[in-house]
Amino acid sequence: MHQLIEQAKQTVDQAELYWKRTHSLSVSYENNRLQEITENDLSSVALRAIRNGRMGSTFAVSPDQPGLLDEAKTAAAYGDPARFAFAPAGDYPSVDAHDTETERLTSQDLVSLCESVLDGIRAKRDDLPLFVEAEAERRELAIETTAGAEARCANTAVSLGFGAPIQGAGMPVFKSIDSVSPLERPDALIDEFVEWYGWTENKSTPKTGRLPVIFAPEASFLYLLPLWAGAEGDAVDKKTSPLLDRIGERVFSERLTIVDDPLDSGATGARPFDDEGVPCRRRAIVDGGILKGYFLDQRTAAALGEASTGNAVKRELFDGGTETKPSPWPIRLSVSPGDVSYRDMIAGLDEGLLVYFGMGFHSGNYPQGQFAVQAVGFHIVNGSVVGRLDNTMISTNIYQDFQSIRAVSRERGPAVGFLDVVAPYVLVDSMQVAGS
Repeated sequence: MHQLIEQAKQTVDQAELYWKRTHSLSVSYENNRLQEITENDLSSVALRAIRNGRMGSTFAVSPDQPGLLDEAKTAAAYGDPARFAFAPAGDYPSVDAHDTETERLTSQDLVSLCESVLDGIRAKRDDLPLFVEAEAERRELAIETTAGAEARCANTAVSLGFGAPIQGAGMPVFKSIDSVSPLERPDALIDEFVEWYGWTENKSTPKTGRLPVIFAPEASFLYLLPLWAGAEGDAVDKKTSPLLDRIGERVFSERLTIVDDPLDSGATGARPFDDEGVPCRRRAIVDGGILKGYFLDQRTAAALGEASTGNAVKRELFDGGTETKPSPWPIRLSVSPGDVSYRDMIAGLDEGLLVYFGMGFHSGNYPQGQFAVQAVGFHIVNGSVVGRLDNTMISTNIYQDFQSIRAVSRERGPAVGFLDVVAPYVLVDSMQVAGS
């Protein structure tokens, strides 16, 4: 136990120490040329204290910084009432998300990886202004509380992303992959990127009306973020959630199973505890279309008279970090695969869309399951892709349209930003499309 927590036991009602350390190497290429190599060692600390029933927080680089506890006590004098307790001692599961080989990677290793990707793409398309990014990171996290929690873990991650802008379009074609261990050149992903980029060379606008829509793994955030917003503890506590009192009810098609799986050993983002030191566990959120649970942290769990589900994360929709207060979030979402190829999905459509991103998502009423976005992706006609989408909007209520899912692919991949997700392609039978 850190001496700061031992001292806190004598002077405050409760205290929680959060200490995160990261070492990262990153390499980036723009327009086929090396642009930047960076290396960072970062340390950040958050101390929360409850004194006389009120919460105070302070932040530092190290827990050994003088006066940290006094600052937290001063903040508590003006803080909000604390209606929950910090995590007690926990039985933390074993999670293997660390590889010493990743720790040994050098900037030259990342340069070589990026160069091999450039070579692989240029062998097929030598006319593209490519960008490539690679990063290797080691993360150490320690959380201790005066209630007895002592949680520690160390993770590694290697990420690779590459793509090229599309002339006259707002989004590039982009592919990414990550791993706990060092990566080799992903040739199959390069082939897919080259194929997809070829699809962008013509523009096409679908008719206005209801059409089938395939959501690529990259676009899975479009339906998973509304699900999170409805299933997170604040919305449930405030009774604003469209999922209020619906545990055990069907909310999606029986083809859709969504699991929060922080314990997936070998996966980046896997971890044994959340950002409050509560043990994590694998939980189905939606099982065969049936709603099974909510996302709760210590605060929202106390408000609902429940136990935390181990989903406290220091993040917000567009931000996060040590100074962000914990709130209920998925740790690592896994959407179960199906049994068909996404290419068979495409081949089976008379007309439809393949969507890999949506612009303007944040302006929709996603907490109620609704969104309307400019669709980024491809137009499908007679079982073939005829071009990239132009001037096309899609809109939906996920609790209505996702009741009818025609197919789920066996291929899976990561989502773009917002959430840590692995998801398949999901073909929704009918969705409102505004085109020509």
